[in-house]
Amino acid sequence: MTELKYPEFYDVKVTNVCEGCCPGCYQDSIPNEDHYPNIIDSINSFFKPMDENQRPFQVALGGGEPTSHPDFHEVLKTFTDLGIVPNYTTNGMICIDQKKTDDLITVTKQYCGGVAVSTHPHLEKYWRPMTDILVNAGISTNLHVIISGKETVDRFIELYNEYKDKIKYFVLLPFERMGRGVNINETVDYEYLFDMLKTLPDISNISYGANFYEELKKRPYLDVNLYEPEMFSKYVDLKDMTVHKSSFQLDYTKKMYII
Repeated sequence: MTELKYPEFYDVKVTNVCEGCCPGCYQDSIPNEDHYPNIIDSINSFFKPMDENQRPFQVALGGGEPTSHPDFHEVLKTFTDLGIVPNYTTNGMICIDQKKTDDLITVTKQYCGGVAVSTHPHLEKYWRPMTDILVNAGISTNLHVIISGKETVDRFIELYNEYKDKIKYFVLLPFERMGRGVNINETVDYEYLFDMLKTLPDISNISYGANFYEELKKRPYLDVNLYEPEMFSKYVDLKDMTVHKSSFQLDYTKKMYII
């Protein structure tokens, strides 16, 4: 297969600011950093000149923690005005501020296709209530789960049994030794993961990150739709307007082009 000339989907990094301080953050996001400036201008300069054939159907907004950007609500509206459906990923930390959370839910219901919540164990007191808020608001909600060793697989099984009737998809993402993750001695126990998946009565609500591709090819019994990684998508960092094949290729010597 060959990748599309124009992606159907873009991952868009809108900030590198995040209060989560996850030890394995592959983006190496930090709290004490400035948000990307002039972000609305950047979005318009990148996406607005696209014709109907070039424009993606959807974008996934990330960071950092995208909801922490002061212009995030306008970001969602800007993409909608361009005819592009925005989605975003959050660690849920915004839930500590009731007013900000209420405002976010309002614009999410108005503009977004869906939300993915990152289920980092050390942020459980944030992502759990945020997940409940999203689900109760009728927003299409997915849970992101980082998979490495057996402990993370067992934790996923627990989350699956708890949330399988509440959310749309569980998205499994293999741990990557990038960013702050280079200091963590973790490997993905693929055999244990896929053995445990066999014990579940229904796995139709489980999706897999692109970096699971090679392992999924070895297991046709899973009956998942497989495409070459990043065949339909690209990744853009709005800080310097660089485009990459994916967020896992953030070595800027490998950038595709600069707008």
